[in-house]
Parts: sequence; C-alpha cells; structure tokens
Amino acid sequence: MTESMRTEAPFVEAMRAYRHGHTTAFHTPGYKLGAGAPADLIEALGERFLSSDVAIAGGLDDTQTSGSVLRRAEALAADAWGAERAFFTANGSSSGLQALVMTLTGLSDEIIVPRNAHKALLAGLILSGARPVWVEPLIDEVWQIAVNVPLERYATAIEAHPRARAVFVTSPSYNGYCADLAGLATLAHAAGMPLVVDQAWGAHLRFSPELPLDAMAAGADAAVISVHKQLAALSGASVVLAGGERIDAERLRTMVTMLCTTSPLSSMYLSIDAARRQMVEDGEALWGAALRLAALARERVSAIPGLSVLDRDEALRPGSVDFDPVRLTISGAGLGLSGYELERLLRSDHAIAIEAADPHNIVANITFGDSDATVDRLVIALETISSRAAAKGAGATTVESPKLPLFTGLACSPREAFFGPSEALPLRACVGRVSAEMVVPYPPGIPVLGPGEEISSETVDYLIEAAARGAYVHGPRDLSLATLLVVSNV
Repeated sequence: MTESMRTEAPFVEAMRAYRHGHTTAFHTPGYKLGAGAPADLIEALGERFLSSDVAIAGGLDDTQTSGSVLRRAEALAADAWGAERAFFTANGSSSGLQALVMTLTGLSDEIIVPRNAHKALLAGLILSGARPVWVEPLIDEVWQIAVNVPLERYATAIEAHPRARAVFVTSPSYNGYCADLAGLATLAHAAGMPLVVDQAWGAHLRFSPELPLDAMAAGADAAVISVHKQLAALSGASVVLAGGERIDAERLRTMVTMLCTTSPLSSMYLSIDAARRQMVEDGEALWGAALRLAALARERVSAIPGLSVLDRDEALRPGSVDFDPVRLTISGAGLGLSGYELERLLRSDHAIAIEAADPHNIVANITFGDSDATVDRLVIALETISSRAAAKGAGATTVESPKLPLFTGLACSPREAFFGPSEALPLRACVGRVSAEMVVPYPPGIPVLGPGEEISSETVDYLIEAAARGAYVHGPRDLSLATLLVVSNV
C-alpha cells in the first residue's frame, strides 16, 4: 500500500459522511442517536458519544453491501501490523484467542500451551474439546511472577507430541517479559506446526524500534492484539492477525464471526481504525516519549526506600529474551506491604488507580497518554507511602508471598471436566481430586487451576492464602473459595 492509502481511516470517514449527511436513522440502536436516551445516560456518556452509536449495517454501510467499510479497515490493519489478514473483534482478545483455538483444533486434538496462558485460551479449549499439552514457565522466586517458558521446554513438548496441532505462547507477559518468538517460530515450523502468539499486551511493539520484536515480524502465523490496552482504542477493541499457509484464514473468519457479536459498537471499530492511523503516522514519536517517561518513573521509584521495580536486567533470563519497559512492576515488600495493600493505599489516599495487584506486586501501565505530571503524581504518592511506613517501623519487615503452585497433571480434557458430572467440596477436601472449574485471579487472568487438572495441596494452600489476602477471582461458582467443584468419581 502507498503511504496515503495507509493513512486512510474508513470508519472515521464513514462516520463523518454519516454526520454531514444529516441522516435520519431507522436502524439500531433504539434510542436513535441519543434522541431517546435517558437523561442519566446522556449525562454519563454525553450527547456526542451517543450520536456516534450508529449501526454498521444500515448505518455506516447500506444493508446490501454491508461490510465494505469493515473489510477496508481490516485490510489497513493487516498492513499496519504486518499480517495478510486481520479481523476486528469487539469483545477483547479473548474471542480472538478462542477463535484461533477453534480454527486449529477439534475434539481430542493436542495443542501445546504455556501454563501462564490467559483464561480465554482455557475457555477455547473447553469450547473446542482440545487437550492441552501444558509447558511450565519459569517462576521468578523474588517477584513471584511467571517469566516465560524456556525454548528447551517447548522443544521437549514438540518432540514428545509430534501430532500437536499448534504451539501457543504469551508474549509480552503481563509483566513485560518477552519470549524468543523467532526461535519458537523456527521450532514450531520445523515440526509442521503454526505458532500463535497471545500478544494482547503488545499492540504497540511494531511502532518503535526501541520496543521488543512483534509477533508477525518474528515469524508467527497468527496473533491477537488488544488495541485498547496500550493504544488509543475503546475498551474491548482487539484485532486477530494471520498470515501464511499454516492458518486457514477463511475458517478463522468463520470462527471469529461465530464468537463475536453481529452488532458491534461501531465507535469501537472506529477507534481501532483511528488508533491504527495514529500509530502509522506518529507511533515512533509517541512511543519514544512514553519510553522516556517509563525510564524516568523506573529510576525515581527505584530510589524510594522499601520499593523495588522490575527492570530489564532482572527480566533477561531463560524464557525471556527481551523486556517491555513501559510495564512497571513495583513491589512494596520492603515496606511490609503486599501488592493488594499498596494498591488500596494508592487508591484510597491518593486517588491513583493502577493496572493490577497480586499478593506481592502492583503493575502500572505507562503509555503516550501519560505525562511528566502523571508520573510525578505516582512517584510522590509512593514516596508518601514509603515515609509513612518507615515512620511506623514497617521497613524492618518483609512480605512472605504465597508461592505460585506448579502444574500437577491433566486427568481429562478441560471440556470433559467442565461439562461432566461434578460436586462441590470444601477447599481442603479437594486435594487429590480433579477440578471441574477454573480459578483465575484477575487481573492478570492467568488460571491457577483449570478444569481437568489434579488439585495439589500446594494449589489449595495458595488459594486459601490468596483468598485471605483479598484476591479477586473469576471462574469458580463459589467466589469466596470456600468450596470448589470437582469431577465426580475421579
């Protein structure tokens, strides 16, 4: 494509034409461009936003040729992110991951999957009936977070399961660890398997030479990117990318349409279109500024007594060949504060909301939407928390975080366990049984336990301690974790 073609924005232009045409709407949504909206909705979202809630079919496009605007926008996205095909999704990268699993696998097919995969991938296994070959990531014993799966562990899994249908990897991880994607692509392709990358946290990587290598440039066959996480798109806006003969693009398109709504928010797709154009035109400069801010924040927070920040030197280890520096993983363990406590102090005392907290750390997200002022506010808040903790003598203590449990073993497929007969047992009584549900601390959305897995005493201990520390979980029927569903008679 020419440079002028790359900087088109079909959704933006279609919305502009719709507005300038003073169109009368006889299509969805029912409040007709905000005219019938209740006052509190107008107050919350604004008339301008509601008047942009226009159906794609019948609104931005006519009902006969509906899809031409979307097809053009997706083609531009594929070009921008280095793929042959791109598919927009309105419910995050979750549906994209599930579509890729269902494109590549069916009942009883094997698929090589990292144990630190997002819960959406596990849901895809439940839907497809595929059987995961789990590969265990290394765990950073200091930070108590998953690093990545070393290349050798993938090689062992590929050799032991030559009929597996695909290799999946998460990169960057939630904390910014980046896998050896080029090495993985070589391994997978030599075995005749496609490499699929959950790059939900890496939509920005392609737009700055200072950032780690992106999935498609590294040789991946498919990837999902959450445009809303790091770029300027509305929440839930994501793209599925694919290229090469190892991915059946038409089957993938079918799966995406099966799993996604037929009535997407047009402004969400418009935001993908606009964010993509912004990156093509100004991405390198915008991310250069963001990287400067991230370096400043890391330097200043590292100097605060009792706090530590994960940096590139610590991140480069087996399984991780690069590091995304705009992810700030901060520990207050030297102040005797868990990640949950540090998050609560930032929110309640300083009106600062961070990306995530776990028993040990918090994660703050730096983007080109930040400024010296926002970084300054975060640093001053953390300095205040540190000085108050020191005044109480908290600096003499440390936090003992629960250790992440290792994967135990798969007794049956996730689908068999999830849909089969089950019973609820007190958590302590579940040791040695097989889980019938997933337990996912959120964020970051990585399962501690999945359906079909044997429940170890270490897993139970971790869940009990996490619940006591106030962890929020997705997945189990009993969110208090007093009980778990286990497979009956297994």
